[in-house]
Amino acid sequence: MKLWKKLLTLSATCVLSVSLLAGCSGTTTPSSAAPAGTESGNEAAAGEMFNIALTAPFTGFDPLRTNDSASTYVNAQIYETLYRIDPETGESTPLLAADLPEYSDDGTTVTIKLREGVTFHDGTPFNSEAVKYTFDLIKDPDFGSARASIANSIDSMECPDDYTIVFHLLYDDGVFLAKLAHTNAAIVSPTAQQNQDLMTQPCGTGPYKFVSSVSGSNVVLTRNEDYWGDLPAIKDITMTIISDESTAVSRMETGEADFMPNISVEQLSRVENNSALTVATSEAAQVYYLTMRSTSSVNPIMAEKDFRIALAKGIDKEGYVEYMMQGYANVATSIIGPKIVGYDEEATTHNIAYDPEGAKAILDAHPGWADEEICFLVPSTPAYSKMGEYFQSSLTQAGFNNVNIETIDWSAWLTESKVDNRFDITLAAWSNVTRDGSELMEPNFHSVNGQRRVRLDEDDWALVDSYIEASKTTTDLAVRTENLVACNDLLQDEAYVQPIYHSTNLFCYSSEYTNITRDPGGTFYVKDFQYAS
Repeated sequence: MKLWKKLLTLSATCVLSVSLLAGCSGTTTPSSAAPAGTESGNEAAAGEMFNIALTAPFTGFDPLRTNDSASTYVNAQIYETLYRIDPETGESTPLLAADLPEYSDDGTTVTIKLREGVTFHDGTPFNSEAVKYTFDLIKDPDFGSARASIANSIDSMECPDDYTIVFHLLYDDGVFLAKLAHTNAAIVSPTAQQNQDLMTQPCGTGPYKFVSSVSGSNVVLTRNEDYWGDLPAIKDITMTIISDESTAVSRMETGEADFMPNISVEQLSRVENNSALTVATSEAAQVYYLTMRSTSSVNPIMAEKDFRIALAKGIDKEGYVEYMMQGYANVATSIIGPKIVGYDEEATTHNIAYDPEGAKAILDAHPGWADEEICFLVPSTPAYSKMGEYFQSSLTQAGFNNVNIETIDWSAWLTESKVDNRFDITLAAWSNVTRDGSELMEPNFHSVNGQRRVRLDEDDWALVDSYIEASKTTTDLAVRTENLVACNDLLQDEAYVQPIYHSTNLFCYSSEYTNITRDPGGTFYVKDFQYAS
């Protein structure tokens, strides 16, 4: 019998927030019907505070040094990238760039014209030197970039004039344009970065400026009246951390909050029955997965491939998606999803399916394995905590007698999940708005450029690295796909990664507003939001 059928009576305790991320990967293009501030006829309404309820805490406001979803929600309003990726077409659209890049014949020299007349919030002019300064920081190993891999292909840069930047690449980077649309490649003010801590005092070129923040509580933004583009309709924003989802929904019901970027399936009925609130979905380029370490784990038994395979067989992801997600996700049978460059249906044949009897057979064949203690590190956010409980139960049903959950604060998990000998298995997610498999595989699974949450046998890690390197150092799609599929297959065949589901963005907002959405990476842009009347 499926595990979810056995857990029906536990439904009142099960919460899932479908889009809390371990990491995020980019931005989207502005709406073609962008609001035009007070020209929309909402002069009175435009003075109201727009309240956003977040169920996970932000870690800071430097776009180059943060990579969690809540921080990205804030930073996406303050900072801008050279390009954005259209959520519908997947094509890159100029933002701080004035046009699409010009490539040399060999693809290693990239010339970009920049938008003129743009100023940072501190008055510093946006120009080619600011772009070069930003990417020099990303490249600097001492700086601590959250996504240093963005600049791995950059050999050098030059600024022939104030509004031209030339990148000289080490190789024909098939992902370069997508990298320039990544939120971790947002352009920062050189003056502000040198004179203040952007983690607490952000400064960008975006449509909103930083006002104040209370650590672990909230952040307040206001419209940038000197913004180079159309002014947003909404003037003031407060993002408040409300870790208890039920409390956050209550604030939506009372009108104390106007927008929840993440809402769980469990809470849907409350919102759907409230005419003052609107529930919406959007396409997500996101995968949730279980990481199984073979080295630097708490229990040396994790080095046994068959033991990891048994763990993978004990993950009832089909039941989880069917019962817990209620159709707001798709079971993942490949790490790279169908909408990501590098996907091939062949990869699905390498996935280890839920098979509790098969797991039990492996454990029975190895006396003592069933009682091995497994440290399951689970973040305390709604999405992960209930997922952890569910899979702990499914592993127990598959014969594992000693799977122990260690619940950890989200901010602490971001750091401690990278630490040696800290856990055996953990849950993670990756949102890939660039829709590129290399930008999924490298930051998650590369031995040097990745986050090192998963730990592989050295020979396998060398192979994974080689596949990733081959996938990103060419623009030949066939070659890229071949290597990404090989990487995907190895991670699944060796039971280092068990993909769980590809999600859907699920969110709610006050019906007083319209044009509210989230991009495939889960990010939203208040600049695009409008008043309903």
